[in-house]
Amino acid sequence: MISLKIPGKLFIIGEYSVVKPGNEAIIVAVDKFIHVRVKEDSDYQFSSEMGHFRWMLSDQLPVFVYDTLTHAKAAVYIAHKYLKYKGITPKSYSIQLFSELTSKDNIKYGLGSSGAVIVAVIKGILNFHGIEISRLDLFKLSVLAQIEISDITSGGELAASIYGGWIFYQRYDLIWILNRKGHISEVMEMTWPLLKIEKLKRGSIKLAVCFSGISHSTKAYTDKMTSFSGSNWYANFLAKTKVIVNQFKEAFIRSDYYTIKYMIDLYRQKLNELEENAGIKIESEPFKKMIQIASDYGYSAKTSGAGYGDCGIALTKNETDKRTLQDAWIKNGLIALDIKVWDYDE
Repeated sequence: MISLKIPGKLFIIGEYSVVKPGNEAIIVAVDKFIHVRVKEDSDYQFSSEMGHFRWMLSDQLPVFVYDTLTHAKAAVYIAHKYLKYKGITPKSYSIQLFSELTSKDNIKYGLGSSGAVIVAVIKGILNFHGIEISRLDLFKLSVLAQIEISDITSGGELAASIYGGWIFYQRYDLIWILNRKGHISEVMEMTWPLLKIEKLKRGSIKLAVCFSGISHSTKAYTDKMTSFSGSNWYANFLAKTKVIVNQFKEAFIRSDYYTIKYMIDLYRQKLNELEENAGIKIESEPFKKMIQIASDYGYSAKTSGAGYGDCGIALTKNETDKRTLQDAWIKNGLIALDIKVWDYDE
């Protein structure tokens, strides 16, 4: 039997830039997990608190109707496609999955649950078949699973869940992948253009997280951004935010808290401009309140990910400052989450 856990993620900076290939973001893995258990069984089946499905194989590949639990099904399919590519005969097994990335009422926090499910299921199946896959290959397979169901993200959340800790991520060339998706040997063996995943050494910076109370679909915003992303304004936005993200990275490496704080403020300003120009709502009222309280206490805060709902973040110099800020959020009726950055060596 194989048992493993895969962390969720939060975007720190760069979330609306990294949707374009070649642009960067900084993301963290957090200590809330997708848990997967894979064991030998007489039937192929998957079960979780969100539902259950069975499948059979045709030419060693699963046959699905992608009506529900699409991310788990896509992960199973791609894992079997990789087994076939490696010449490994599939064993019969069942998968059990449990998520910490939602509330008790099954409200998503925006911690990358869909991506973490894909990573967890692929890794669990391959480990069960005796394959210790590299992090880069696991990332590639996870992207192929997203392509399988046409739910393609920047890939940043996959990188954070796979590598752990603080990640500097540059998006791959999507068109290059789409042109080769039917040739798994090329996809797995060739270097992906533009892709960069770099682990950053963690310093003393602490992450404070506030949940808006609203669950929001990232895909709804990324779809809208696709139609806007060809504009001259957005090209200018990308040029400016690329500098901000890279300045944040350099400040983080040298533990320069005040430059980190300034870059968070600058990126938030760019997001506010994006709201006006793209016609989307990023800072809902809970986030405006969260950011104002953080500012009153001398900290910089912003939305994380698509915005409007899900989580917002602030960075503090130490644990004491983090607790002070979270207490202030709670006293003002906001929801502070007990979340920390998590790494695989912990």
